[in-house]
Amino acid sequence: MSTDSAADPAKGLTLAVLGILILTPDTVLMRMVGADAWTILFWRGVLMTVGYVGPLALRYRGGCLAAVAAVGSRGALVTVLFAINTILFVVAVSTTTVANTLVIMSAAPLFAAVIGRVCLGERPPARTWIAIGVAILGILVIVGDGLSVGTWVGDLIALAAAIALGGHFVLVRSARPVDMMPAVGLSGLLVAAVSLIVADSLALSPVQFGWMALLGLLILPVSFGLLTLAPIYLSAAEVGLVVLLETVLGPLWVWLVMGEEPSTNALIGGAIVIAALVMNFALKRRSLPADTHPEASR
Repeated sequence: MSTDSAADPAKGLTLAVLGILILTPDTVLMRMVGADAWTILFWRGVLMTVGYVGPLALRYRGGCLAAVAAVGSRGALVTVLFAINTILFVVAVSTTTVANTLVIMSAAPLFAAVIGRVCLGERPPARTWIAIGVAILGILVIVGDGLSVGTWVGDLIALAAAIALGGHFVLVRSARPVDMMPAVGLSGLLVAAVSLIVADSLALSPVQFGWMALLGLLILPVSFGLLTLAPIYLSAAEVGLVVLLETVLGPLWVWLVMGEEPSTNALIGGAIVIAALVMNFALKRRSLPADTHPEASR
């Protein structure tokens, strides 16, 4: 991959935004399945891995095994971190509210920025650190609400998931130009293996399985595939900031479909987080040369 292609923020932003928009029904589909967290995790892992097989086969044809081998030890760590993030995320959604989970997950940019600074020597611009600080203010509003209503355990699990997600973004960026999509696909098998040990039952009704199939075979492979490619072109911290879009859109889906109304604090915190996201990319757009703006590539 050329240096130019590895520094294409417009392309990275497009991939990240598309990935998040496709991912936003994730939490509402899990609510609609209505099964135990470990049952959901087993089928989520198995179906997501199966969902990755088709795109990888089309992309690499007879070279799929070589693509898997190419991820190396760093790819193995990506697999483990993404599996940890998946498990913690689903358990958090089952333990606290969707709004709390997604807003707390928005701490991922903070951890991505810190890990990227330590491991890659990346120095996010001042606007990114300011945006992260504003986002953390929104998270504190949510966590304060969780302490008062007794959802703090789920909130802490969501925070741990955010740390794993931040590490995932940094690892993918540090491994470029090696494609880490096979590593993400394999994480589903690891999730399924852990769930097989812990789950009391793996049974789903036909309707439940249908929702899981939509999630695992289509939504997760496409969205995570795009989000795995995005850090090749955009810094890990800024990809993490794009993920904040799910903070508002995910709870909105659950509110409209399932009637799980976010608390006032969740709405205030979410608004603060989205304001941070908009501020960061508005300032980034102003700082880019004219030929790197999205319009220049049309």
